[in-house]
Amino acid sequence: SISGAIEGMAESYGAAAPMASMVLADKQKRRTLLKVSVFITATIVAVACGVLLAMEHRGNTDNQGALSGAYYAVTKPPAFNFNRFIRNAWFYTGRSSDGQEEGFIEKLARKHHYKLQIHHLQSFKDNEFRAALFSENIHCIVFPPLIHFPGVSELAKKDLRGYVSAGNNVVFIGSYEWLSVMNDVFGFQLMSDYKDGPYYRNDRNVRGTPFQWSLSRLEQPDGSIYSVKVDSIPMDGKCMFDTMGACVVFYVKYNLGTVCYIAFDYDTPYGIGHWDQILHAAMMM
Repeated sequence: SISGAIEGMAESYGAAAPMASMVLADKQKRRTLLKVSVFITATIVAVACGVLLAMEHRGNTDNQGALSGAYYAVTKPPAFNFNRFIRNAWFYTGRSSDGQEEGFIEKLARKHHYKLQIHHLQSFKDNEFRAALFSENIHCIVFPPLIHFPGVSELAKKDLRGYVSAGNNVVFIGSYEWLSVMNDVFGFQLMSDYKDGPYYRNDRNVRGTPFQWSLSRLEQPDGSIYSVKVDSIPMDGKCMFDTMGACVVFYVKYNLGTVCYIAFDYDTPYGIGHWDQILHAAMMM
């Protein structure tokens, strides 16, 4: 009887073994199908998210492109809010500068910004120059084009470097004499160059600066252009507008402050296009 029972159990096990293997195979198949379905679902979701993000980025790019050429006096973006434009500025009016151009550039500086208070810096003499630079409420100096090279003493150079290093801004406008002064005072190695316009905005460099709201292209003006070679701009500098290696607007970060240069001398009886925007942007650096 015992042997009969053992034989019966063996027969039962032999019959159940194929069924158990079939159940196990079915479970493994279900697990595999579940993994495949999860992977496919995750892939579909990832692709859908990628498409949506690409569409959103394209929409933002189109909007930025539509606004990139807008005149800031009309669109009034935050960086060019009328209440945020500088309230005070020094304008150099020494003997070496051109008096007629000074008045014209001062009018351009006040265009759309009538609250701007302009103070005249009449000399590079040590005492007068130092007294002007130590003014606490004026953080920008504009140097209009020159008619001959100014005499700048070593003490005046040192004071000007200190003024910029403390976080202030200086703007030099269109003349080879100012390029020489910038090289002498700040240790630059700027080299003059000239190429006919138009001049194109460097979208990578203008980001985060007031120049990002300017037009994407500056036309060749009727006045003189005193551009520099892009390769001669210091490593801490960035060219805002250029064409074929000739830069007409750039700035250099000098410690906490900035040194800006505009190649156009604004000396023309005709229209100046949108170069007044460039002057405003440089003064706001």
